[in-house]
Amino acid sequence: MQFDPQIVAQANAFVNALRSGHRAHVPALKLAYWQQFMTLVYAGLGLA
Repeated sequence: MQFDPQIVAQANAFVNALRSGHRAHVPALKLAYWQQFMTLVYAGLGLA
């Protein structure tokens, strides 16, 4: 799967916020990008 660099950056920011205990904001995404975002979040949290 080819990941969009902007989605990767947003997912990394989301994971970093969760890990540091800060409020995590899910960005407004088109439905087509949701799977990419969640795949990267699960991988970043070690749940994949």
